[in-house]
Amino acid sequence: MNAQAILTRLGAVPLALACFASAAERTGMPVGMLPAGLAPGASIQAAREAFVSADPMRARARAAAAVAASPMDAGASALLGAVALKAGDPVAAHDAFAVSARLGWRNPAAQLYWLGAGLEAQDHRLAAERLDALLRTGQRSAATDAALLQLEASPAGRSAVAAQLLAAPDWRSAFVASIGTLSGTPLARRIAVLQRARSGGMPLDCEAIAAVARSQFARGTPASASAPWRATCAPAGETQGRDRPVETTTDAARRDARANAMEQTTTS
Repeated sequence: MNAQAILTRLGAVPLALACFASAAERTGMPVGMLPAGLAPGASIQAAREAFVSADPMRARARAAAAVAASPMDAGASALLGAVALKAGDPVAAHDAFAVSARLGWRNPAAQLYWLGAGLEAQDHRLAAERLDALLRTGQRSAATDAALLQLEASPAGRSAVAAQLLAAPDWRSAFVASIGTLSGTPLARRIAVLQRARSGGMPLDCEAIAAVARSQFARGTPASASAPWRATCAPAGETQGRDRPVETTTDAARRDARANAMEQTTTS
């Protein structure tokens, strides 16, 4: 999946709004409520409408006007890049998104572009960093979910995601909980990411993993319920046994939590 595929998957309207999420953040207002006068250029609303419409020439002119009016705003450059990409001009899109990235890492549209560029170039570190930037600002979407699955498809990608998890991002809990939505190969790959992060020193919330296991078991998928627990939190002897984590996960997780708390108390 490349940058164009990611931005297309997001959709025209969400992408147009994403270009100016940073402007909304500065004002403390929802992006859809941002007055035209506070956005780059007097015609920015027209630029967004032109981008969503099937009028690429008008959209490009409006986006260029927005950049000319506010050259230091990351959102204006991001919209110009999105317009160029939609018009089939990848070179102009690259240049515009490069400017946007330098002006502000919090711009979701620019981060999505560079996430796609990293995936296309198999630059796993770049892709994982851009994915982290998006998730840290609450920009989860079908595009980011698909990008995460693509990253996890290779050993290098899994290592890159694990490295981001070690930095204790605020999306780490959601990542752990997401194993409950997967099965088969995608589940195995996500478990592998957790194992790599754990081996690097990341503490695992075994209570949360136990809750996922119970939920999976209740839905009639014992194999999916068993795998995450056995791979991450189960005692060594249990990993050699049958798939029976659900009945014991809660107690085991609580024992682990109490043991960790006692250890912290005695070492403090």
